[in-house]
Amino acid sequence: MPDLLSTRFAPPTVRAEPDPAFAARPRLLALAADLRRAARPTRWREPDAFFFDPKRQTAFEEARGARTDPLRERIAAEVELLCESANVRRAARAVSGLAEAAAHYGPANELAELLAVPDDEVFLALAPAARTGVRLHLCGVASVAQLRELLAPVFGGPFQLFAPAALRSDATLPEGFAGCDHWLWPEMPLARVPRINGERVVLVGPATVPAAEVPLRFPRMPVACAVVEVLNPFRSADALARLCGAPVPVQPPIPAARAA
Repeated sequence: MPDLLSTRFAPPTVRAEPDPAFAARPRLLALAADLRRAARPTRWREPDAFFFDPKRQTAFEEARGARTDPLRERIAAEVELLCESANVRRAARAVSGLAEAAAHYGPANELAELLAVPDDEVFLALAPAARTGVRLHLCGVASVAQLRELLAPVFGGPFQLFAPAALRSDATLPEGFAGCDHWLWPEMPLARVPRINGERVVLVGPATVPAAEVPLRFPRMPVACAVVEVLNPFRSADALARLCGAPVPVQPPIPAARAA
């Protein structure tokens, strides 16, 4: 009887799906090792056979036929999985040497860019002239163009994003093309935004040229954005003062032309 009861009321068997990040780790470790070997130059550094005559080169390639590259196929497969899951990207960044090996192997450039996407980071956007700002927690945002779209509802109107080095000692931004050396162009990877005190900082100023439309770098990668803090004028002035290294008034000075 006890055996019958234990069989009848035994808990159902549950088949848990493997965690994608955990399942990807052995593949990523092997990929990192293979990329290091592929990036290492051979002893003689011999090139593939080629001809200076374009016709003979074309005939040679046709006779040789298409060559498959298993390593490139593996890279493409991992890139697709990395785009789909932030957890897999976190696991990939934890694999020692993977990002460095991808950066030194030409066919893995897309993988290197993907690993450089600043997931789970806080971005501080400050508008010095308006003494306003916002902190955003971002995941899956790859380019400055995407950051612009996320900031548009906050700051409205056309605007230009600047690197923090553009801020002058009086907490103002250069006008016109004077500050073009510090512009953050839409096609730039978001990883180019510098970190200051542990968070990435951008400055919002007037637009000198219309923003260019650029395609998404990784269109299949889901984007997550959360507002961490909306800065009032006092908090914005304090943040600008830390960037300037000098006190910043809460109210920006009135331009001489407007005062007149």
